[in-house]
Amino acid sequence: MNMTLYIDVIWLLNLCIDYLLIALTALVLKRQFHHIRMILAALFASLIVFLMFSPIASLFNEPWMKFLYSAVIVFIAFGYRRLQYFLQGLLMFYFVAFMTGGGLFALHYFWHTEIDVLDGMVQVNSGYFGSGISWLFVLIGFPLIWYFSKHRFETIEMKRVQYDQIVDVDITIAGYTFRTKGLIDSGNQLTDPLTKKPVMIIEAKLLYPFFSEQSVNHIVHFHEHAHEGGEQSLLERACIIPYRVIGQSQPFITGLRPDKIKIFLQEEQFETTNVLLGLQEKELSPDGVFNCIVHPKLVLGVSTDKLA
Repeated sequence: MNMTLYIDVIWLLNLCIDYLLIALTALVLKRQFHHIRMILAALFASLIVFLMFSPIASLFNEPWMKFLYSAVIVFIAFGYRRLQYFLQGLLMFYFVAFMTGGGLFALHYFWHTEIDVLDGMVQVNSGYFGSGISWLFVLIGFPLIWYFSKHRFETIEMKRVQYDQIVDVDITIAGYTFRTKGLIDSGNQLTDPLTKKPVMIIEAKLLYPFFSEQSVNHIVHFHEHAHEGGEQSLLERACIIPYRVIGQSQPFITGLRPDKIKIFLQEEQFETTNVLLGLQEKELSPDGVFNCIVHPKLVLGVSTDKLA
């Protein structure tokens, strides 16, 4: 039976899959996203579809050629800084590819899709490139496996962080910068429901050296008298965040948009503007060991620098 191959569709699907694999590799390794390089790497990777119909197609059955081709993909996507950096990217790219491929195989088995194992190769019965149903399965199943894998890696990373750990935190707001001690707390999952920004709880008294105590207290009770005076530099940064804890009468907490925060965790530092500061009147630590509670997501991104 003749089978029509839509090579442009196959190429486009491979391009999308290759890009997602490279993106997941970058996420797992916490490397900066250079979208142009990643797109170029995905384009190069997807050329395999056309090369399989070329006179050199037999070369791609050789392990050395597969390894070389993968190495070029990783080089285009992440560059070369040192051998360890490059090999880490290459091995993680293989791991991500095997993991997502294994996930798709498991879904095939779960849904009883008929699969043959011939000469060590897994292929769908309808042919090497699969039927419309098999490609539809890949089109739907691969993003699901990718999304699941991404969140599993994030969960593992969150568990790896030592939560009851005290870190130095630099907070910049309205041009003023101050340093305080923060506690990384897995129980702090507070996010602003509108902006989805993570909220870092800080003691309001930390602002006293830069703003009058009256202005700070006014902003703490912003939800009660939002339109009654107050310092403009704080008011323009204020928002109300739903927040309920035992012993607190109001179901809200005042949030402030900082210029930026910087967290120093072991030999890394994490800087972001995508955060809100939740002002707390009471002391967070009875013995004054820390003055803010750090949202765990703030130390799961790409570090901005390696400390010497």
